[in-house]
Amino acid sequence: MKKLPLSRLRAVLALVLVTFVGLFVTACSPSGESADSSASSNASEGSWPRTIQTDDGELTLDAKPEKILSTSTTLTGSLLAVGAPVVASAATVPNVEGLSDDQGFFSQWSKEAKDAGVEKLYENSSPNLEKVAEYSPDLIVVSKNSGDSVMDSVDQLRKIAPVLVIDYSGASWQDVTTKVAEATGHEEEAQKVIEDFDTRLNEVKDKITVPEGSTSAFIVFGDGSGAAALTEQAPQVQILTSLGFTMAEIPEDVKGDTSMGADRQDIVNLSLENVQKGLTGDNWIAVSADDVAKDQIKNDPAFNTATAVKDGKVYYTPGETFRLDNYSAHIMLDSLEQSFAQ
Repeated sequence: MKKLPLSRLRAVLALVLVTFVGLFVTACSPSGESADSSASSNASEGSWPRTIQTDDGELTLDAKPEKILSTSTTLTGSLLAVGAPVVASAATVPNVEGLSDDQGFFSQWSKEAKDAGVEKLYENSSPNLEKVAEYSPDLIVVSKNSGDSVMDSVDQLRKIAPVLVIDYSGASWQDVTTKVAEATGHEEEAQKVIEDFDTRLNEVKDKITVPEGSTSAFIVFGDGSGAAALTEQAPQVQILTSLGFTMAEIPEDVKGDTSMGADRQDIVNLSLENVQKGLTGDNWIAVSADDVAKDQIKNDPAFNTATAVKDGKVYYTPGETFRLDNYSAHIMLDSLEQSFAQ
């Protein structure tokens, strides 16, 4: 099958966002500080039932999940990273170069999914709740927002199984990994994954020279309409900050566009006329940049008249870094090491 450019997928994702609220709770525990303490105690002891705090309230699980279904392509990577038993996952557009495999699973964890026997549930553009029920899962994972969210259908999903809701738009990939591990009983695996990454990050930090001045990170929209400036809540920016980059502030006067969803915390939409107003850094890092994105930065006056471009201070990360999990976070580190090696 012919591979689609990553830019085509971004053009679709830039228009897709569902932000409704819902959660299936199989049982309730008292709210407040004592409930959080109980949840942490239960998790640390590996005992069940356990109550955890999700991004849509408390969730009590009676037993360790054995059949997990992920409706979020993004969150599937974190589940696989800790060895959680994922039986099926939603998928994005298949065969997008630098992003997805022939099923529409993200390239960075495609092999792990195949090794684990994960089946394709449906494509994000066409959710099929009947297929969800066919798997008889004991836990369903849902992203609270973004293009792979099915929050508008969560009332139907909670009739099938408990639902774990996670907002990855305002969290580090480590926080997401920790949360899915807590819900699935894989805390030790999550701890090891995070420790291994920290070790690798420190290695890269010692091997690179961070450029002088401030840095702006962004994703170019494949439809030619502008870019998304990455905020300090974006996991890609969190990696850059950990490596010692000084991130440029995004001016308040360009933060009015909420077409990607008012509750998204990780991006600020920039129209073409606002690209340079929003990307004020001395250095630019174009995240998940394919050839189309690189060409636009090189040839479009909205980008190429910026000082960072004229001074040759634009850097790129691979397509797999569009959404971060443990796998793609390592890919991003490798890319940054190559770009900024001493």
